[in-house]
Amino acid sequence: MNEQYTVYLIGGDTGGDEPAVFTLHDVGTRCRLTCSYRNKVIEAEEDDYFEALCQIRKKLEVEGILPFCYGASCNVFPEGTVTAMSRGLVVCKIKSGERPKENNLVNIFDEGHDVVPVFVSMQQQFWDSWLASLASSTSTPPSPQPPETTKAKVGTIRPLSRFLTLGFVKMLKSLSPPPKGK
Repeated sequence: MNEQYTVYLIGGDTGGDEPAVFTLHDVGTRCRLTCSYRNKVIEAEEDDYFEALCQIRKKLEVEGILPFCYGASCNVFPEGTVTAMSRGLVVCKIKSGERPKENNLVNIFDEGHDVVPVFVSMQQQFWDSWLASLASSTSTPPSPQPPETTKAKVGTIRPLSRFLTLGFVKMLKSLSPPPKGK
């Protein structure tokens, strides 16, 4: 697999619609992901593409940059069966107190009106809160079947949505502690 996705970057003085190209490479049972932006390249190799994206996001966070895609959104996280079947390319959108449904599946590199990019640690906190919201339920969440992954459509998000998201990111950034070493 050598697929490419173009994802826009926000924050970190990107000046707006700054694209990054993510290239996927299957390396045996491992997943290698390359992010090219600003004449820079970041690589990560993990068991699945979602985890590789998280490693790249951690490096982008140092510059205050967030990818504008579902894989970086607070309200998505991989679910065991779906992640295994898609190698981490398909994740579930989650809502507090609700179990995911088949129509909650999205490609990590796609964008939509409900993308709310956050830092990796904040995404994990949202997931932990979601799991706690299901604590009253005794059954296991159903495992939705992943749809075919599709190439991300470039430029499908409206500028107003980006502006609102940038404002949200600035607010979140002001609430989170600065990176170590600053």
